[in-house]
Amino acid sequence: MSGFFKSISYISFSLFMLTGPGRTSAQEAVGNEKLAVEYFNAKKYDKALPLFTELINNSPDNAMYNYYYGVTLLKNNHYETATKEALLNAVVDKTPLNANFYLGNYFHALGNWSEALDFYKRYKGTKQEKRLLEYDKYLDLCLKQINPFKVDKGDAKTIFVDTIKTPAPQPDEKIFPIPDSLKSEWFNFQVNSQLTYHGINDFGSEAAKILFTRAWLATARYDSIASATDVLRKAHESTNDVTTRIALVQKIVNAEQQSYQLLQDRDKFFEQARVKESAYWDKAGDKAMSDFINENSKREQAHDSLKTAGVVKAQKEAEEKAAAEAKAAAAAAAEKAAAVPNETPAVKEKEQTAAKDNIIFKVQIGSFLHGKITPAFKALYTKLSKLHKIEDFTDAKKVKIYTIGNTTNYSVASTLKDQLKLEGVKGAFVVAYKNGVKVPVTDVIKLKPVK
Repeated sequence: MSGFFKSISYISFSLFMLTGPGRTSAQEAVGNEKLAVEYFNAKKYDKALPLFTELINNSPDNAMYNYYYGVTLLKNNHYETATKEALLNAVVDKTPLNANFYLGNYFHALGNWSEALDFYKRYKGTKQEKRLLEYDKYLDLCLKQINPFKVDKGDAKTIFVDTIKTPAPQPDEKIFPIPDSLKSEWFNFQVNSQLTYHGINDFGSEAAKILFTRAWLATARYDSIASATDVLRKAHESTNDVTTRIALVQKIVNAEQQSYQLLQDRDKFFEQARVKESAYWDKAGDKAMSDFINENSKREQAHDSLKTAGVVKAQKEAEEKAAAEAKAAAAAAAEKAAAVPNETPAVKEKEQTAAKDNIIFKVQIGSFLHGKITPAFKALYTKLSKLHKIEDFTDAKKVKIYTIGNTTNYSVASTLKDQLKLEGVKGAFVVAYKNGVKVPVTDVIKLKPVK
């Protein structure tokens, strides 16, 4: 059911409740709703607030409850995140048009002039409605940056009284905090078939931005728990003590349950963000969407250029480093040959050939098509990057390959591989590059079998 029809159904139902001749069992069930609406219509907002608080707690997705709840909070001089979210939900679900006006009041009271002006201008009420709301007065004050509102900074508990069962934590009562790491992160979030977002500031709907942030935080928490669960599993495998194993099993089960719930929450938040952001663009119109898509395309091209430049630079640095190592190895081989005249011609020739052909050994720790890494590898990468320099490049098949180490000595590379396996890289293996081209290790190593 669309927001419009939900609104009409609710209003019709309320009118019936207020004017019906008798008091049925159904009316008894919605007694608080009827009284709340009566208080609201009589402008007794202080009495309406605790009733709508209870209603919104029981039905958080009800569009009209969000509208009434947001307005009663505002009328009681409360300008917290709860006020903004409730009114934004009302706007998205297309409840009475004057929800935009009250959002203008909200930002006006906080001194956010540009946002306030934007929402005031979105309100398209009739002349009579605007006169009742004193629309021209507030618009003029906003243009002059005069704030007529009194912001109550009292205890948040007085807002929700004791009817809220599990109030959401609000570190900052005025704005939902966006993590600094998310502000600078480049991501790919598919809103619909036409729109893909790459940054948190791409969101036009404040509610959608908050929902996406919650999904992002849930993903980060999931990755953290997944990494910790891997440690628990390894500990379970390495002990034979029955008591310890049982305790570890319980911890693993609890962690898996948390992970499952986090994935459920993440998917729910992502979907809700898509719905609200799509509603935002429906309201913004085709012209605004077209402008955004064009601008977004330019950003994608610039990002791809920077990424390509970074890959080229990394490859060049790797090649220069490999060439320097090869040169140093050749010099060391020559010095060794001069110091040990009895060295066999076969060994001497092999070392000279390796230096001449610029053979470099690395340890490959992962490869992913189109660079789409898994959460497990992301956690592993974070851990390894603190101890090792990790290099990556994309081959001709669009596979992004991650390696550690650069050496002309196979034994050194093999030792590094064994060390990385102990550090958790189960699939680590030695790879060889001859003159910058990947070749089978067996083609360049004959002295010992490949491990």
